[in-house]
Amino acid sequence: MPSYDVVVIGAGAAGLSAGALLAKEGKRVVVLDRSPYLGGRAMAVPDEGFTVNLGGHLIEDGGSGITKVFEHVGKELIHGEVSNDMPIWENGKGWGSIRDRYTDRTELKKVIKALVNTPYEDLDDWDDRSLREWIHQYTDDQGVVDLFEFISVLECMTDNWYDHSASDNLYVRKMHFEERNTAAYSCWPGQGWDGIWRDLADAITENGGELRLGTSVERVVIENGAVKGVAVGREPKVLPNEFFEEEILTAPAVISTLPVWNVLNVVPRSALPEWYASQIEFLAQDKFRIAWLGLYLATEEPVTQFDPRELATWTSTPSTDCSGFMFDQSAMDPSCSPEGTHLHVMGAIIPGAKGRDREWCRATMEAFERDAEVMWPGFAKPIWRRRHLVFEPSFGVIQMPGLVGKYRPHWRAPNVEGLWFASETFRSRGIGTDRAARAALTCVEDYLGARIPTFGDGWRY
Repeated sequence: MPSYDVVVIGAGAAGLSAGALLAKEGKRVVVLDRSPYLGGRAMAVPDEGFTVNLGGHLIEDGGSGITKVFEHVGKELIHGEVSNDMPIWENGKGWGSIRDRYTDRTELKKVIKALVNTPYEDLDDWDDRSLREWIHQYTDDQGVVDLFEFISVLECMTDNWYDHSASDNLYVRKMHFEERNTAAYSCWPGQGWDGIWRDLADAITENGGELRLGTSVERVVIENGAVKGVAVGREPKVLPNEFFEEEILTAPAVISTLPVWNVLNVVPRSALPEWYASQIEFLAQDKFRIAWLGLYLATEEPVTQFDPRELATWTSTPSTDCSGFMFDQSAMDPSCSPEGTHLHVMGAIIPGAKGRDREWCRATMEAFERDAEVMWPGFAKPIWRRRHLVFEPSFGVIQMPGLVGKYRPHWRAPNVEGLWFASETFRSRGIGTDRAARAALTCVEDYLGARIPTFGDGWRY
């Protein structure tokens, strides 16, 4: 039986980060993923000359998170094209800039000063309260509220665009003000999404670690309250219903990056305390998933009157109550579409509970496509289209008050020695891929029993 120090389940942002960090620290590590592709929900795949992934992705790290992971393992995360403005759509008014909303900069500066002067740990007290409530301590200026809430539509999604937790939002706002002197920072990876995952995969193997794609973890092996390894299914399966034909990889530690809705498929529920397993099951409900109807549309000309690199957002389209986003992916990375074309990616955020209702999703998608033509007439005759449902795998758990921070399961499994959960759906902070990488760092340092000096004393989880 192959033996390792640590087995990492999943080769997305969290799994590859954890694997690269552990390999760099001299640990015998193997990273497993059932998919043949790297990147998890941020995988990038070719499609008829275009490059698409499971949703619209940018990196929101100001420099202290996944960028530092790359630095520590001897790679560089290139910060490519950056968006500097935010066009917003209002039904009946059309497009405008978010900058036009907060004309009184004095009120905005008051909020920024209050946030920068608030320690991160004090923001934890706002896990169960709304973003609006925190802002109204310092200003009643609606333009300032609009700025923070429109950014939330792009970054921290909920069913209702206005129903965001204060803590999850303010952690990122504070980081961006401190590290980039801006309310929000997002960039395209200069080496492309497939490139950043290859770089992390190379960091694993170059430092003696292993990576096995197309390998399904059947279960985490736990005996007498301690991890003993994982059981993986035989590949390739000859019979599609093959059962319990397993290979055991022994290890005293496992870091799972599976989301709450999948983790109990591989971690025996009976090994976990009832209260902890119930906490996982509570968050795993469909109604708490972030979900959206995604749309890739290619045109021969840009469709927006603004800089095509900007991130457009709205709180409702002309005929739906769906908030959402759009950006010209080709303006960020021309290599993602054939020369002379523009690939646009957009999403209409929907309630997670609707994600399994195919008929509702179909009707809402058709309405959203019609709305897109109203909002951008250039979409009337696209030259290429791909629809997608971001639900399985999902972006994460919605960031409503009472569903973030201390209200999520801890990253270290109680009563089980050697089991960690590096997932944005467990206790974590940040956005998307950066959040996943920070969750991985938290678990790796917890496993090592010490902080890695590269990352200083800043926040992790």
